[in-house]
Amino acid sequence: MEHFFDSFFILSTIFAICLGRIVKVPAGPLIRVEGRDIVIPCNVSHFDGPPEQDFDWELTQDSGSKMQVVSTLDSSFTDKSYEDRVNSGEIAVERTSASSVALRIKHVKLTDSGKYKCLTPSTDASISGNYDAEVELRVISDSLKVTAPKSRSKTGSITEGSSFDLRCTASQDSVEGTHLSVTWEVRRGAASEKILSLNPDGGVMAGSGYSQRYQAGGVRLELLGNGVYRLVVSHAVPTDEGTYVCVAGQWVKDESGAWKNILEKSTDVGEVKVTPIASSLMVSVGGGNVTLNADSTLELTCTVATANSESIRMEVTWYVSPTPSTDQGSSRLLVHMDRDSVVNGSDAVTVSRVSADATRLVFREVEKTDTGYYFCKVVGWMPQSDGTWYKAAEKTSTSVRVTVTLLEPTYSVLLSAPTTPHFSDDPTELECKVTDVQNANGTRMTVSWHYRKPTPADLPVSDDLIATMDQNWDLQAGEKYKERVGKGHIVLTKLDPAVFKLQILHTRDTDRGEYFCTVSAWAQTKDHSWVKTKDVSSRNLPVSWEQEDPSLTVVATPLKAVFSGGDTFEMACKVTGKKLKNPKYSVLINVEEPSSRKIRKIMSMSQDSVTRLEEWNEKNRLDSVVLEKSSADEFRFRMYGTQISDAGYYYCEVTAWTPDAGNTWSEATRGISNKVKIDFENTGPAFSVSLHSDRLTVYPGETVKIECVITVHGAAAGTDNTSYDVKWSVSTEDKSVFLVSMNRWGVRTLTPRNGSSDCSLERIKPRTYRLSIHNTDDTDRGNYHCSVTPWLQTSDGSWQKSLEIQSEPVLLKVDFAMLESLKYPLLLGAAAALCVGLLAMLIGYIGARFCCKNTLQGDMRGNRQLLSMEMH
Repeated sequence: MEHFFDSFFILSTIFAICLGRIVKVPAGPLIRVEGRDIVIPCNVSHFDGPPEQDFDWELTQDSGSKMQVVSTLDSSFTDKSYEDRVNSGEIAVERTSASSVALRIKHVKLTDSGKYKCLTPSTDASISGNYDAEVELRVISDSLKVTAPKSRSKTGSITEGSSFDLRCTASQDSVEGTHLSVTWEVRRGAASEKILSLNPDGGVMAGSGYSQRYQAGGVRLELLGNGVYRLVVSHAVPTDEGTYVCVAGQWVKDESGAWKNILEKSTDVGEVKVTPIASSLMVSVGGGNVTLNADSTLELTCTVATANSESIRMEVTWYVSPTPSTDQGSSRLLVHMDRDSVVNGSDAVTVSRVSADATRLVFREVEKTDTGYYFCKVVGWMPQSDGTWYKAAEKTSTSVRVTVTLLEPTYSVLLSAPTTPHFSDDPTELECKVTDVQNANGTRMTVSWHYRKPTPADLPVSDDLIATMDQNWDLQAGEKYKERVGKGHIVLTKLDPAVFKLQILHTRDTDRGEYFCTVSAWAQTKDHSWVKTKDVSSRNLPVSWEQEDPSLTVVATPLKAVFSGGDTFEMACKVTGKKLKNPKYSVLINVEEPSSRKIRKIMSMSQDSVTRLEEWNEKNRLDSVVLEKSSADEFRFRMYGTQISDAGYYYCEVTAWTPDAGNTWSEATRGISNKVKIDFENTGPAFSVSLHSDRLTVYPGETVKIECVITVHGAAAGTDNTSYDVKWSVSTEDKSVFLVSMNRWGVRTLTPRNGSSDCSLERIKPRTYRLSIHNTDDTDRGNYHCSVTPWLQTSDGSWQKSLEIQSEPVLLKVDFAMLESLKYPLLLGAAAALCVGLLAMLIGYIGARFCCKNTLQGDMRGNRQLLSMEMH
């Protein structure tokens, strides 16, 4: 161990000789204010001693006497004059590392001034470097003062946009190395913001929130002498509100040349409240509600009252609204004047500034449409230090009601008929005259013509517009009269500004009724558009003439009678018309079937002699009917090769057409002739049809058969000279559906079906036809009937079609009751059978698995014994 310490001492000595020990303390002098704390650090570099270096602190006072202050090694090192302060901890040395300490002195005194030496006791064999360092401490008296002059401090309210200044006094005794700083701050609640600072080097620095205003001159820090510092704030804004504080600081430079604050004091100078312009801005429109005549000049004044009016500039906008609400979205902008008094209006609407706090709206030549609620909106703009403006306040006045009355023109309207019709197609002339006109300067008169159809007294009347002449003298025809007005058959003319004429060149029967005219007065607005101001109608003037209604007489005469099938039928229709002017006739040949009384249209001919087949659709007989016009008032109808099915009552339906002035044909009247009967001598057999079925109630899925039996009565007819068209159909509550048919040649026609069932038709006997419905379902329910059309062969070998006969219906029912009643028992039975079967299989398996096992094994053992005996 001795050799180890000897070696360590030798190495440490060599290391200290090479590097050298250095003790460092701050560069002096250190200046502190009396009563403040100070910390003086001391550290050793190139330390090669024991694990912790010991330090001693000595003081050489200005008088030259040396005092031992404190030591980390020896507690008896302290001089008696410092023992109390060291023991109380007022003076202490604190180790900050193995090679550094700090001397801490609380509440330094003036007697603490002097040179402090930090010593590092060493056992080094050789001395290299310095083993102590010295720093000077100057303790100065507390002479820093900051006060707010009572005469200049203020606590009160100022108006937004005004200026204010605050003062404080800051001073210190002149001590070498100390410098003074002054800072103005504003405190809002718990937070403070720096405004301007006079730094210890004499420079002025603005806070981050005030740098722009400082550069623009909006905030200034002035030195008035004798330690008085003034803060000047121009164009105050609401954010300037708060408590203003003056802060004085005492500064020294440290060993690096940086400024260090050694003392700081502050005082509240005053509380400033800024009243916003918006809270004092009042806007009103004077004069109350206004009523004036059209074409007059409207004048309204918008008055503004506010504090600090000399600094604020007003932007004014006038609006008019249809309601008392001042909502600008539903209002019309009239005129706008910006803060520089630049007006954006029109020749009719202007605004001017009549005083610093009032602007006047002038609205020339007002109209009735200018009636409404007028109000003004004011925006107050305040200047800023940099010359810009900001919006400080905005307010809208209450609205005033402005009513513009219009002196309506007064006049009367007289209607006369210079020309009246005596017959249809005669001209009609009506004259509408305006009289007793007053207050109509600049007024334009237009007319509308109306027709009223005669109606019974207990029914409401309705008027039809014939035509109207609008404010631009454009003619517009009514919906029912567009064609006649467009073709010039109805003419509207204006004889002079007060006389209008309506001419119907060809009066129709439908033109009989009452007529009246309505004269409208129009006034022109400032934008050169027209607005209707009044309507006056004339009395109703009847237009009619004595005339009998047209009539038509039609007589049908048989020219060729029919007694048997194959004969030719011919009928003439004679037309006699009365009170018809240049008529043309159209004719329609109809037949009424004798059994069903159904009316069927055969053939027609238009007034232009164009013929057309109507409901005559037998393909092999399309050419067997002919309709001719034998004269202007007579028509002839012929039917070649008549058949028994053609029996019925034939007649003519004639329509009379007359032309109007535009050669447009219109229906005047119509007539129906007497009926001519086609009847055949009953020399042949008569037929009847009946239905038979073994049952009419079936279950789903079964087949039902219904037979249609034809019975022949009277003269016997052989099967070779008779044939039949048979058709089956079914009727339900709402419709009848065709099922299947078979014509006389045996060709079947089957309609597609939607259900699961199917049907077939077969001829089982010469006069028996059987309908079979297979796999019936619910859709097959209904009334079934059979329709039969007999065909008879005449002596000349031709076939005659007889009238269709129809059977009485039979009702087929599909019964689901038994199926429904058996459904659940069948399901339960099937389920029970399945369970019994499964149980039987399980019992059999158990019996085979356990009961037969021993028997099988015994048999196998016996077999093995027999086999072994045989082998022996």
